[in-house]
Amino acid sequence: MQDKDSAIAVFDTKQHTSRISQHFGQFGRNDGEFYRPAGVTVSSLGEIYVADTGNQRIQVFDNNGVFLRSFTTRINGYTQSCPTGLAVVGNMFLVTDPANNAVNMFDFRGKFTGHFGEDSIFERPASIAVDRTYGVVAISDQLGVRVFSAKGERRGGDIMIAGHVGPMANEVACNGRGEILVSCWYDHCVKVYDLNSGFKTRISGRGEWLGRLERPRGVGVDKQGKIVVSDAGNRRVQLFDPRDRLGFCRLVAAPADGLREPNGVQALSDGRFVVVDNALSKVFSVSKSRCEP
Repeated sequence: MQDKDSAIAVFDTKQHTSRISQHFGQFGRNDGEFYRPAGVTVSSLGEIYVADTGNQRIQVFDNNGVFLRSFTTRINGYTQSCPTGLAVVGNMFLVTDPANNAVNMFDFRGKFTGHFGEDSIFERPASIAVDRTYGVVAISDQLGVRVFSAKGERRGGDIMIAGHVGPMANEVACNGRGEILVSCWYDHCVKVYDLNSGFKTRISGRGEWLGRLERPRGVGVDKQGKIVVSDAGNRRVQLFDPRDRLGFCRLVAAPADGLREPNGVQALSDGRFVVVDNALSKVFSVSKSRCEP
């Protein structure tokens, strides 16, 4: 797929076979257009924030994909910027910028307000997630995963987690139960860590068949605690139920739906998922009933 095909699409998976029901965006530099988009997050108002990495900006859409606004991430004297991961913390949101080894804070109008974790030195920070229940922020970089309070203060658990995960942790998510989920690129799985006791379990392993992963990237959690994973190497998105003995829940989307390099993923409150592809950004509508036994 060429960059000129870059778009955001809505997939309706209420039928057995997924189909596109809506799409918006295309490759370019104008409002609503993308160049190598990466991370995504959703605000409490349902607004979708997309890290438009190649255009060095954040774009904001409503939950129907209508463009609302955008703002640059080239701030504070940066000659270049590489916005990658996004997360909402209180009345601000955080953007990881591996090109500048920084995690920057913005208000919802796009005004730069400072750096998160001022006393920390990051090594190309990539992904970021927030556990609002426990008041923690997890940030992955090339050293592993670091854990902070919502105010940017370091917590002791990050050293233990970093030692287990290693340098190739891709993306992180929090499930609201004091656990951090980490997609592990070279281990072809998602690892789960308890904030207090450390490593807990791993989900899946390498393979092409359903329920297995190949170089996973984005990871997210829906309201029911199910885990959605961008299975990048297999060009698909899968949903897992950690409460089930087998774990695998269902296939969300596949190459036939247009996926090429699925990356960041977030759950919406209505059951859909925002999935960002290096060439496409897509919004999926997933029928929850399909995940039930």
